[in-house]
Formats: sequence, C-alpha cells, structure tokens
Amino acid sequence: MPGIMYHLSFAEEVYRHIPNPEMDKVAFFSGNLIPDLATDKKLSHHRTSASVNGFFVPDMKLVKSELFDLGNPIKLGMFCHLYLDYRFIEDYLIPEFIWDKENMRVINPRNGNSWPVAEFFAKPAQSGILYNGYTQINKRLLEDGHVNFDTLKMLPDILPDTGIPVYDSRREKTWREELNGYLSEDAPYTGEALDYDRLWKAISTFATQFAEELA
Repeated sequence: MPGIMYHLSFAEEVYRHIPNPEMDKVAFFSGNLIPDLATDKKLSHHRTSASVNGFFVPDMKLVKSELFDLGNPIKLGMFCHLYLDYRFIEDYLIPEFIWDKENMRVINPRNGNSWPVAEFFAKPAQSGILYNGYTQINKRLLEDGHVNFDTLKMLPDILPDTGIPVYDSRREKTWREELNGYLSEDAPYTGEALDYDRLWKAISTFATQFAEELA
C-alpha cells in the first residue's frame, strides 16, 4: 500500500478536481489519513486478495457501501484513501514489474534490474528495494508541490472520530509524527525501482478518474 505522502498528494490532486469546491478541506484530508491510523488495518482496509497472489487490496464493494457518502467529507476522504490503495496496487504496482514466481524474483522491465522477492519487500526502507523507492520519492512530492504545507498546517494532530469503531480505535503515533519520520529519512533519488514520473502520472490519472466518478 502507498504511504502517507502518496495519500496526501492524491488527496490534494483530487480536491482540485472534485465537483464541490465548498467541501470542507480539513475534514476531507482528515478522512484520507484515518484508515492507516487504525489499530487493525486489516479491518479498516477491508482487505481481500488482489489479482496477483501475495498482494492484498480493499474490497471496494464493501468500502463503497460503508464509506461512499458525498455529504460526509470525512467518510468520502476515507473512501478516497482506500480507492488509491486499490488502484495503486492493481493499476500501478502490479503492472509496473514482472513477478517471476518460478525464480522468486521481481524484475523491473524498464532497466533490467532484478531482486529476490524477500529483498524487494524487506523493511525498513534502508534495506528493502520497494520501501526505499517510496522514501526516495517522498521529498520529490514535496519539492514539486504535490503535498501542500499550508494544507498540513490546517490539519489537527488528533483527527476527528468517524463514528465507526474500527476507524476510531487508533494507534498512539499520530499522522504528523509518522510524516516527520518519513521526511527525516535520507534516500537520494535513483529511480532504480520506482520511476518518479511514471508514479506521479499514475497518481494524477487516478485522481482525475476518481473526481470524474464523483461527478
């Protein structure tokens, strides 16, 4: 699943295109952050198997029935978060690589790089190829203005309750502490695994399509 920087940039892009310019921005962005704060992310994300074994995505039928509410910007933000999780896995990450199950390797067809599956998904970011790629792009999103500092200043450290127990049972670490932790990591951009332009094009496309679906 994409991290907080990707959800913030996606929310910003969606907000620019949504058909209701009077929507409460703080509530909408709060909703975009809430699902990842839940203590049980399996439940908060309605996880189900993706099209490639080993990946999990939100069950969007369940997500839509629970959260799709144009009159409630917090719930709509939560729906937006899970929409990106689904699209990012199914329509960006899975097609972006060759998943060589026979040899347990992940191949980047654009540059020929290849890694053992365990190394590709390893944590923390310093040792894992994918998470290091995420970290490399975090600061690029800020530098290019895809994450807006003025928006971040508007958001409370403790986000509002939703009235849905699974989302209101939250870990102690706030979203702002998580964000600051990511921004403190130093990983110069190499594009070895994740290509910044391709990733941002995907996020931008998903945001436009999301806004069109709302309309």
